[in-house]
This record gives sequence, C-alpha cells and structure tokens, in this order.
Amino acid sequence: MEFHEPSWVWRDNNLIDSLGTQMASVRADIIHVADQNILIEALATNFHFKCRATTSDGDIFTVSQRGFTVANLDATCGDRRYTLARTSTWRKVRGITTLDGGVYAYVRPRANGQVEVHDGPLVEDIPLLDAVFLTWVCVLVDAPVRRPRI
Repeated sequence: MEFHEPSWVWRDNNLIDSLGTQMASVRADIIHVADQNILIEALATNFHFKCRATTSDGDIFTVSQRGFTVANLDATCGDRRYTLARTSTWRKVRGITTLDGGVYAYVRPRANGQVEVHDGPLVEDIPLLDAVFLTWVCVLVDAPVRRPRI
C-alpha cells in the first residue's frame, strides 16, 4: 500500500490538516473539535481495549476489540457502525471502514509518535466528529509514543 501526503496528522495531542490548521485537540481526555467536545473514557488492559465517549449533544460513541488482539476493532458513533481493522499482520496501518469494507480513511502511526490520516475513497461520507474520534482511538491503540497533556 502506497501513501502520499496525509490529509490530517495527529501531532502530540493536536489534529492538524494538510494546510497546518488545527482541526482538534485533546486535553484531559476531552477531544475539542469545532464547537463540540467529546469526553473519552478508555480502558486498556493487557487483554482488552474498550473505549466509550459522550459528545456535547449526548451521543454515545464506543469502540471495542473483536477478538483476543486489537487487530480488529468494532465502533459505533450514535447509530453509525464502523470497523477499524489493521491492513496487515505486520504493520499497524488501520483502515476505518464500513461494515462491508468501504474505506473512509487509513490511519498510519509513525515511529516519531505522529499518526497520519490518509483519505480513502469514502472520506466525504464520514461525519467530522466520527472521523476525529475514530482516528484518536487509533492513536490510543497504535501510536508508539503518546504524550498526554493536561
């Protein structure tokens, strides 16, 4: 799989678009995006990853692993359903997809701790809050270096 310039990059706890504009930020387990906030509650143990979030409007978002590993995650954002599956056994690149495999985006962790988001064919069809939340979950699960800020 070949990647070109990313559309977004999670750099530390800030989501930056390709023009250098900050799209979202995370402080004290709250994602701030536009005029919305998403409260994140993540539980990661040696055996399981689960995340629940509540938006300013009261919508519930969830992510949980499907099996024994975090290779395949199932997500819901309100009534919308997604999968976040690694594209290879050997890499941490993850596709954010529809239940039938249509790709919204690819999320690619880098060794420097940044996490790149690359557009998929259906990128225009995913709501902004869903995209920000789901890519942040990929940061929590896959990023080699995470620098939390309070």
